[in-house]
Amino acid sequence: MNAGNTVRYEKGSIAISVGQDLPLLRQVLQSQFITHDQLFEFMRLGCYELKRSSFNWRVLRLVQKGFLERHPLRASCVYSIAPAGASFLAATEEYCPTLRRRRLRDASYYDHSLELNELHLSLIRQGVLESWQSEMEVRSTNDLTDYGYVKNYDAIVTVSLDERTTSFGLEYERTPKKSADYVRIRGLLEQETQIHQFLYVVPNTHLACFLRYCFAGTTASVLIGNATEFTTSFHTMRLTDASSGRTRIASASL
Repeated sequence: MNAGNTVRYEKGSIAISVGQDLPLLRQVLQSQFITHDQLFEFMRLGCYELKRSSFNWRVLRLVQKGFLERHPLRASCVYSIAPAGASFLAATEEYCPTLRRRRLRDASYYDHSLELNELHLSLIRQGVLESWQSEMEVRSTNDLTDYGYVKNYDAIVTVSLDERTTSFGLEYERTPKKSADYVRIRGLLEQETQIHQFLYVVPNTHLACFLRYCFAGTTASVLIGNATEFTTSFHTMRLTDASSGRTRIASASL
C-alpha cells in the first residue's frame, strides 16, 4: 500500500490517508498525550506534513470524526487517541491497550507525556536519534510475546554517537517515587537481559541526588542526566553513574 492510498472508514465515511493521516494517528497513539505544536513538529520533521494550514485542517477533521480526542488543558490543545482512531489503528496491527481511567484524571500524567515528547523531539532535531521505541511498543512486546523486558520503560532509545550506535532504556523521572519503589525497580533492572544500559533523566539536582542514593552500588548500568542538558546537547550532557558516582559526558558514558 503506497503513500497515496486512502482507507475508507465507516464512521462518518471518512477517508484515511495512509501517507498523512496514518502516521499522525500513530504518533498520537505512541505519545499517549501530545500538544498541537508537538504533533505538527513530529509530522514536519518526518516530512509527512510541511504546511501548518494543511496540518490544522487534518487534525480538526480527525477530531470531528472521532479519531482524536481533544483536551483543552494548555494554550495549545492536547490530543489523545479516541475510540475510532484506536479501532482503525488496531486494524493496521497497532497495539492499542486501554489507558487506566486514573491516569486520565491525573494531570501529572499529561505533563509526563508532554515533557517526554520534548525529549524525543530534541533527539530528532539534534540528528542523533536512530530509533525510539515508545512505552506503548514496549508494552506490546511485554504483553504479547515471551521475550519482553522486565518493566515498561518510557522508551527504548537508540542513538548515534561518534559514528557508533548505542541503545538504552529511558526513564523520565519528573517527580520522585518512594524509596521502596526504587528498591523494587533496582531489582528488576539487575535482572534485565534485553538491554544493558538505563538512563534516568530528571529536571533538577535534588532528584538526581535522590536517585543516586537509591541506586548506589547497583550492578545494573544506571546513568542519571539532566533534562535541560539532554534537550540542549545530548552529545555533551553530563551523566552520572549511579553505582560509582562518576560523571562523564554522554558520548563517553553510553
